[in-house]
Amino acid sequence: MVRLLLINLPLIKTNTMNINIAPTLRLGGNIRAPSSKSYSHRAFIAAALSKGVSIVKNPLISGDVVVTINTLQKLGVKVVKKDENEYIVVRESDFFQPQQEELDCKNSGTTIRFLSVLSLLVEEGLNLSGEFLEKNRPIIPLLEALTKLGAKYRISKNLINIKRVNKSCEMVQIAGNISSQFISALLMICPLLKCKKKCFIHIKTTTPLVSYPYIQITKEIMNTFGINIQEILQPDNTAYYIIECAQTYRSQTYDIPGDFSSIAFLIAAAVLTKQDSKITIQNLNFQKPQGDKELLNIIKEMGAKIEINKSMQQLTVYGNINKNPLTGIDIDCQNIPDLFPILSVIGIFAKGKTRLYNASHLRYKESDRIAIVSRELQKLGVKVKEEADALTVYHCENLNGSYINHENDHRIAMSLIIACLFANSESKMSNIEIINDSYPDFLTHLKELGANIELYK
Repeated sequence: MVRLLLINLPLIKTNTMNINIAPTLRLGGNIRAPSSKSYSHRAFIAAALSKGVSIVKNPLISGDVVVTINTLQKLGVKVVKKDENEYIVVRESDFFQPQQEELDCKNSGTTIRFLSVLSLLVEEGLNLSGEFLEKNRPIIPLLEALTKLGAKYRISKNLINIKRVNKSCEMVQIAGNISSQFISALLMICPLLKCKKKCFIHIKTTTPLVSYPYIQITKEIMNTFGINIQEILQPDNTAYYIIECAQTYRSQTYDIPGDFSSIAFLIAAAVLTKQDSKITIQNLNFQKPQGDKELLNIIKEMGAKIEINKSMQQLTVYGNINKNPLTGIDIDCQNIPDLFPILSVIGIFAKGKTRLYNASHLRYKESDRIAIVSRELQKLGVKVKEEADALTVYHCENLNGSYINHENDHRIAMSLIIACLFANSESKMSNIEIINDSYPDFLTHLKELGANIELYK
């Protein structure tokens, strides 16, 4: 076996690729859903925390997940490609390798937040850097929470230094309405901590949880790897966690499911076509706690025609917006932040208006998603109303082609590509390689389905 040194296999091999997007009338074909980014991050981390050899099957190997893998490798974790879709993960030492150099977490919120907590397990702590910090994305509440677990930190615009200086384990109180990754990171790492005079760590959220399905994903993976926690959800949607200390992750074989977040773009594309379309998407486990499955309920309520076959793990979308017109509705985005951009696009073509609310946490993602989506839709000729925690999108009969600026946000880029397929003239977008963060085969799949798109330098 050969240690995997370079895992990133981008669809587009240069940082200067652009795309032309031309009007498209129909789509058709079969697609296998890409693997889940959220599951892949957490499975590699759980495997790295385990004693023994774990196997991660069918992971997403691109973008932010590669950032996580590379940082784990620098900490002494071996990640070896077994075959095309399987990776062996093993940490041979009982301890993570001390690290003097900075670990560049790029713009991966999952990586830097999980590594911030994992630093408590590393002798002398960790130094974390990355574009994430330069964009001033939220992390201070998590760092403050770590001080209750004996950590000290220093933070600047470009660097965080975190080190555990004692084994105190006071009650951790942390906001639940900024990022679910704060909670997930604490849940995954705290079971391994040793505490002076205590056997349990207690975590309490001071505000209601957002993006709770991602916490459910974290809990499912932890349970599979042998870790137990107690969760108490309150009527006001706050949470209380009781975590036994000094637990042991058991090595495991874990199969990553297909990603509902990614296929949302293809589903929307089919639904919005003006001529008869039919696409089938396979590799979908409807039993997994992926919150973005909610897209199916939302667009069926709006008027879309979809057939689900759970036993075959697939769904079929029938498109023709003239035969199956959509009607705007109010959509609660508290637990489905990654659907916000594509739901905004679907709203363009729905009669009346579509209001996406409970979305204030969207301003702290890879970009301020409310502001950027609002701006780019207006460039296409769409009337919108932006609020602090909401966006209302009004039906638009004629969408103008435009030059799209996605602000290096992969979900905004893919959503606006879908919108531009149904504009009345050609649109352009630069730096399209950003989609590798979550869906490297996105453009390939779109072209296979019949979309009129063309890459160029």
